[in-house]
Amino acid sequence: MNMSRRQFVVQVSEIGVLMGIPGLQRAFAQSANSGPACRIERLTRGPSHHFFGYYGICPWNGSGRHVLCLQSPFQDHMPGPEEPAVIGLVDTRTGEFSGVAKTYAWNFQQGAMLHWNPLKPETEIIYNDRDGDEIVSTILDISTGRTRRLPRAVSAVSHNGRYALSMTYGRVGRLRKVVGYAGAKDPNPDSPHPDNDGVFLVDLTTGQSKLIVSFRQVYDMLKADHPELADKHMWSEHAVFNKSDTRFLFLARTWGQGDRLQTGMFTANVDGSDLRQVIPYGKSVSHFDWRNDKEIVATFNLHGQGAVHVLFTDGRDGYQHLGGGRLDFDGHCTFSPDQRWLATDRGNGQKLTRSLIVYDMQRDECATLATLDMKEKQFASGDLRCDFHPRWSRTGDAICFDAIDPAGTRQVHVAHLTFS
Repeated sequence: MNMSRRQFVVQVSEIGVLMGIPGLQRAFAQSANSGPACRIERLTRGPSHHFFGYYGICPWNGSGRHVLCLQSPFQDHMPGPEEPAVIGLVDTRTGEFSGVAKTYAWNFQQGAMLHWNPLKPETEIIYNDRDGDEIVSTILDISTGRTRRLPRAVSAVSHNGRYALSMTYGRVGRLRKVVGYAGAKDPNPDSPHPDNDGVFLVDLTTGQSKLIVSFRQVYDMLKADHPELADKHMWSEHAVFNKSDTRFLFLARTWGQGDRLQTGMFTANVDGSDLRQVIPYGKSVSHFDWRNDKEIVATFNLHGQGAVHVLFTDGRDGYQHLGGGRLDFDGHCTFSPDQRWLATDRGNGQKLTRSLIVYDMQRDECATLATLDMKEKQFASGDLRCDFHPRWSRTGDAICFDAIDPAGTRQVHVAHLTFS
């Protein structure tokens, strides 16, 4: 059945009331005392699946008219190296999807690491793609069709548009395929912590890249306290620049006992100097964002009782446990442009639901904007899960997130916010 996006907003509200799903009723009439008023809109429609992928990256173009996302004909298996996704733009007024390119380097968790080029946020996009068994990236001008190929993949793009941080996705895919790209080559399959791999800095103008932090450097920092890492293969799958692009953070990971992820967070200057361990290895740090140039939010096992949301300052001792127990879970946390609001998401595996949550940093208040049914266990957990992965608009009055719609397809949703 075809329906307009306006009809969907009304229908999903009624579904929330009829099914007793707690967040959905509040999603349309949020109390001014507990958070912003919120209207949920499903921006895309089936039968194809549409999603952006990762969190903390703005999918809106400069004017806010279009949202960038991927389109896939399936969501029941991990993509193979010969199964492309279509990269396209969604018109925020009509919901129309227009394809502009294809990519053979994508997954359901991170997508193709789509970015708008900060130097041309209206017309240029950056995304990962494949060249044989090598993962590369492409800069595409959607107005002219001109492309420029970079020899390494993109993991993060600096706010000034000059640089990207890059990981070796062949290594990522070998060690944790849920965030890797199938068929990519690891140049060091037999080395636990190679000195020629780690975090690379890519010049987006010239395409030149330089290894700025190696896995050997990280291992050398950790080996005295963690002799068990001697034969553990290390990789990194996440990195983010701070707001002025002077420093960046990244995670270093290995598999521990019982196939449990063991992770530490590190920061460094953009040239790789002044490398710091800011969350100790073994604290199970998972998700994060820079609030500004110094402050970082992260979810990790602060007190040995599971993941909580924590705020701390790069280079200083001490952690601030956020939320007073209301944010004691592992969520994809990301700050609004004005740094006041923290958006995150929380899964409930038993009920097969996921919630969109915002936390007011000024008032120490937490509000659930919506709770949606994930339909099937495979979309609530596991490699095919559909995490919300919240992403703020440039104006801070909307949050884009991926979710399962009532028909069971993966679609792009937007929470429109009104602040009192």
